[in-house]
Amino acid sequence: MNKTTISFLSTRGRAMNIDLKLIQDYLASNLSDITLEYYLKNTATKIPATNKQLETARLSFCNNTSNIICMDPSIPVKLSPALPEERRLLTLVPYDYLFNEYLKFTENPELAHKKTFFRCTHVLPGSPFFSNFLKNFYEFENAAFLDDMCLPLAWDITAKESKENVRNSLEYLYPEAKGKKILTILTVNQTTPEEMTELFSDLNLKKFLDEIGDNWFLLTNNINLLEMSGRFPLSYAKCFGYMKGIFGFDNLLYFSDMLITNSSKHACTFASAKKPVYYLNYGKKHFGIYMKQFYPDLYLETAGELTTLDYEQTDLSEEEERFCQEFAYDTFINPLEQIKNLFK
Repeated sequence: MNKTTISFLSTRGRAMNIDLKLIQDYLASNLSDITLEYYLKNTATKIPATNKQLETARLSFCNNTSNIICMDPSIPVKLSPALPEERRLLTLVPYDYLFNEYLKFTENPELAHKKTFFRCTHVLPGSPFFSNFLKNFYEFENAAFLDDMCLPLAWDITAKESKENVRNSLEYLYPEAKGKKILTILTVNQTTPEEMTELFSDLNLKKFLDEIGDNWFLLTNNINLLEMSGRFPLSYAKCFGYMKGIFGFDNLLYFSDMLITNSSKHACTFASAKKPVYYLNYGKKHFGIYMKQFYPDLYLETAGELTTLDYEQTDLSEEEERFCQEFAYDTFINPLEQIKNLFK
C-alpha cells in the first residue's frame, strides 16, 4: 500500500507552532500509512535576491507534494490548482497581521477580495470572527470551510486531561500556586524603554498583590514586573512567579483564570476557555487598535488599570462574553479528529 505524504509548510518565520505540532502528533499516532515532511524556511528576509531564490524553492516544493498543512499565507498563490484527491489545509492561527488586514479592509472595502489563500482546498478558521473575515475579504478556489470547531490549541486547552497535566507541571515548578487562581500577564515582543516606563509607572505591584488576595497567583514573563518584585520580601513568592525560559507561553493558557496580554494569538486562543481576557497596551500592535475600537472595556492603556478589574467576579461581563463568542466556537468537536479524516 502506498503511503500518504503530508507536508507541513511554514515559510513566514513562524516555524512549527503549537497548533501544527498538535496536528503532527495526532496524525502520527492515529494514521498508520503516512509520511510527514517539513518545509520550514522563511521566504520573507530583508534580502530581495535571497527571497527570490527561496520563493522559487517554495513553489517547487509545493508543486511536488500532494498534501499540505499550514497556518498562514505559506501556500503560494502561483501554485497549480489542487487535484481532486489532494488536500491543502489552512489552519488560520490568529496572528497580529490578520488584524492589520481586517482594519484595512473595513476602512477601505475596495482592498478586499485578496487571493492570499487562494490555493487552499480546506480552511479551518477557528472562530466565527475569522470565518466571516475570510469569506468576506478573500477569494478562494472552491475551498471547503471547516466551521463550528476551534483550532487545535484552543480545543486542547479545554480538554480535561491536557489541563490537568499542564497544571501539575505548573505546581511542580511553583508549589505556592497550588489551589490558587492564576492571573497571567503575558507580553510578546519588546517595546522602547520610554514606553515601558510610561506603561508601568502607575502600578504599585506590591500593593496590587496585597489587594487581590491570597486566592490569586500572578504569573508573568514581563521583565518589568520581575524587576519590581526584586525589592519584595521573600514571602511574596507565595503569590508571584516569573516564567520566561521556564514554562512555555502556550502552556499558560491551560490553567489561567484571567489573561492579560498584548498577543492576539494567545488572547483569541484563550477565548475557548470562556474566561476573562484583557489587552495590555504593550508595544505597537494592530490587535491593540482593534481591541481599543471594538472592545474598549477589555483594553488596558496602562498597567495601573489592572487595579480596576474585578477579581471576585464569577460570571463573564457582557463584553467578555461577546469576545469569547466571537473568537471561539461553542462546540466540543475535536478538530484533530476532523483533520485526520481529511487525510485518511
